[in-house]
Amino acid sequence: MTALFRRPRRRLTLFELINHPVTDIVVMALIVASVFLLVVEESFDVAPTSRIHYASQVITAVFALELILRFLAARKKARFFRRYWPDLLALLPLLRPLRFFRFFRLFRLFRLFQLGLLLDRRVSTLRGILRVNFTFLWALMVLTVILVIGSAVMGFILEQHQGGDFQSVERSMWWAMFTIIAGEPVGGMPQTFLGRGLLALMMLSGMGIFAVFTGVVSATMMSRLQGRDRVAELDIDELEGHILIFGYNAGVPPLLAELAVDPELKGLPVVLVNEREREPDLSGTGYRMDLVYFMRGDYTQVPVLSRAGVPRASRAVVMADDIRSHDPADRDARSVLTALTVERLNSKIFCVVELMNSANRATLSLVNVEAVINRSDLAGRALASACRHPNLMEVMMNLLTMRRGEMMHRVPGPREPTPFSRLMTVVKSEVDAILVGIERDGETRVNPPEDLMVGPEDFLILVGGPEEQHVRRRRLA
Repeated sequence: MTALFRRPRRRLTLFELINHPVTDIVVMALIVASVFLLVVEESFDVAPTSRIHYASQVITAVFALELILRFLAARKKARFFRRYWPDLLALLPLLRPLRFFRFFRLFRLFRLFQLGLLLDRRVSTLRGILRVNFTFLWALMVLTVILVIGSAVMGFILEQHQGGDFQSVERSMWWAMFTIIAGEPVGGMPQTFLGRGLLALMMLSGMGIFAVFTGVVSATMMSRLQGRDRVAELDIDELEGHILIFGYNAGVPPLLAELAVDPELKGLPVVLVNEREREPDLSGTGYRMDLVYFMRGDYTQVPVLSRAGVPRASRAVVMADDIRSHDPADRDARSVLTALTVERLNSKIFCVVELMNSANRATLSLVNVEAVINRSDLAGRALASACRHPNLMEVMMNLLTMRRGEMMHRVPGPREPTPFSRLMTVVKSEVDAILVGIERDGETRVNPPEDLMVGPEDFLILVGGPEEQHVRRRRLA
């Protein structure tokens, strides 16, 4: 057993804070408010002492704090600057020497792309309907908004002294929108050379947006007809302390469902690495889908394992994959090879392996794999228990799940050596749980002799209610 349950502290804490649902909702609301205030400021020439200006400054300061946290959480700083350079430029007006450079504020419009990513991550209904193309459609809409607002502001700056539709930002914005939609100038014609160049650019951009929209819709239809889903690797190399699930079978959804209710594991990112053509629909598991990453590749290969972040992961679950082959020997061979490679890349990782044949367990013991689950053996024992008495199966399922009823816990032993029989009474009275066994030197003993002395170096195996209510992480008296 390794000490891997200690999460990477600062970066993982920042990751959980930045990706918390409440944080995303606040950021989305601030993005909408920021863009709205920008349009108001540019349309009505708001004074620097007005409440609208102060509100805009406060929102910009909040975005500055968000970027600082993202910078601290980023493993690759160069990628941070490549991704967030528009947001950094939008912060420049906060600096007193640059407060008069108003055009920097237009970079706030690029935050609409971030809003689209947050919506894609949070609104599971839209993701289910639009699938991969939600992001593209949102990006297309954002580009259109940026084009309209940018063209309106530039048209007002270049043509405001020429009269016509350019006497105010509001009229210029309506002109820009109708011109882009129609693909030809609607209303007044720009009089200056730069204004006409802007008009030509707007017309070309409008036609390009229409062409891209048509292509995206066509690609969506073809993708849905061919049964292809998005397979994306979203900053997996930024993750630390995450859970890796190699391979796929019918046991993955129940696995995620149990992780979703575990108080220690439910906030960790999960990376599924397999060779499925389509991403599985795991929205019904209850796990936060913004923390679930999909990666397609042969997980027996070292480059794929490295890209999945094995050296930085906290746990790995190797499933008996049924995608390549249904032959038990082939499935176990891939599982054993994967487990051996994972342990070689990260000797501190907590690794769990599912096998079809218990004869392969001996190989995994050579690399100190923490847990090996034999599917056939487990199913056979469960069926035998059900044959003896049907209610025994209900008891077993109750103990194996955290979603209902009682569950098993592993807690430190008592501070002073105590007989097992005495400890059973203490456990029941102090934490309202049942002591069923102990763990000593890596071996578990169920229902040991009543006179067995249990000390602080041992661990207790208890059956009780949810850990946060009944079983405290402390040594029993």
